[in-house]
Amino acid sequence: MKTGEIAILIKYTDFNEADTIIDNLYNQQWQLLSAIFTQMPLHIKASDQAGIQGNPIFDPVGTNEYIKAALIQSGWQPNLPIPTPYRFLGKEVDFGKSGIIIEIQFSNYPYLLNNTLRSELFFKAKTEFAGQATNLLILVTKALMFPASNSTLYYEQAVNQLTALVMNQVFDIPIRLIGLFEQANTTVPVVWSQYSSTRYSRTVQTRMPRQCEIMPGRSPNSRCKLQLLQN
Repeated sequence: MKTGEIAILIKYTDFNEADTIIDNLYNQQWQLLSAIFTQMPLHIKASDQAGIQGNPIFDPVGTNEYIKAALIQSGWQPNLPIPTPYRFLGKEVDFGKSGIIIEIQFSNYPYLLNNTLRSELFFKAKTEFAGQATNLLILVTKALMFPASNSTLYYEQAVNQLTALVMNQVFDIPIRLIGLFEQANTTVPVVWSQYSSTRYSRTVQTRMPRQCEIMPGRSPNSRCKLQLLQN
């Protein structure tokens, strides 16, 4: 079992020539985003699912809080209101800057289509967020390897969905889809959070650094097992 120094690894897939747009217009923003994600510790919490109750799983609340604080510090504007004519698609986008909108997608998998559809509308309508028209969508997801709540989106699933949709010309907006990963067979630093309620709570009772073993699943397409180590 190796010890990892960097908690998060990233993979990404580009759609509709997002790589060209990022290389030409947004390389600086991408380098900053990449640094934020790869310097982020893995956040985990206890599952409330029957049969695995108490087992460590991916913590979307803690991960979201970390990303939000880091992006705000780097000049990204959070929770940007969607213009009133399009409010039927939601209240706000997660982050915006320089013509880029970022959506953090750790919730149930159908929300991927909602985020992508409304972003396509913003792109074609030249809707402005943070003072500039929408040119690029960045979606952030977790990898399949992390144990997680039922029916939540994972990167590999999002790749399959977006590939089919873009191949059939459903969407034109340039998209960079990011997946948060880790190496199996490693021990990594994590942030372990306990909440006031095991289900849906965002109120933190305790949050502390721990060490966690990441053990591979039975097959390449199965989830890993997370094992907290004693302090």
